[in-house]
Amino acid sequence: MPKETFLNLKEDKKQKIIDATIKELSLHPYEHVNLANIIRDAGIARGSFYQYFENKDDLYLFFGMHIAQKKGEMFKDIFDMSNPMSFLIRFKKLFLRGFDFARAYPDLVQAGYHMVQSELFRSSTMYQQSYQSGLQFFEHLIKLDQDKGLIRKEIDASFLAEMILSYMNSLNLSYYMQPKESMETIEKKVDNIIDILAKGIETHV
Repeated sequence: MPKETFLNLKEDKKQKIIDATIKELSLHPYEHVNLANIIRDAGIARGSFYQYFENKDDLYLFFGMHIAQKKGEMFKDIFDMSNPMSFLIRFKKLFLRGFDFARAYPDLVQAGYHMVQSELFRSSTMYQQSYQSGLQFFEHLIKLDQDKGLIRKEIDASFLAEMILSYMNSLNLSYYMQPKESMETIEKKVDNIIDILAKGIETHV
């Protein structure tokens, strides 16, 4: 977490440090990030950096929180549980909004892509908690639909949540690797998985 001195900075100075971090992480995976480049691009002294953060890892984990905050703002309406919709509809909206986020913040997403390739980030408490929160949220939505009779009660909600979240992560990674893939193609993939989930794969007579 950043130190109090960073939190007390004026917003424009904070943003310069964030922008410099985005720039460096969008170019390099974490293991090759050069702190000197961030310090130079942010226009701060090296000593000042250590008044704001303990070390590079501390900055890195803060940046992960920054991305999560930005995504929370953009996904707010879909996470709003007072907005009634089935699990599969909410899943589709969440998934496609992720690609809206990617188009709105391409550098931030590229930096985020490099983050999730880092063992430091994947092993961090923040990442583990975020992943578990995602699983629990999906599981909660599935159970709500089970109570409404929209999803079979014998379905293991925890397993289904993990399967869908894994698929989302895989398709996101595919998009990062092939960023020119059209939204039409992406939406078709999402519709395909929703169709399979809703109808199954066996023929019914």
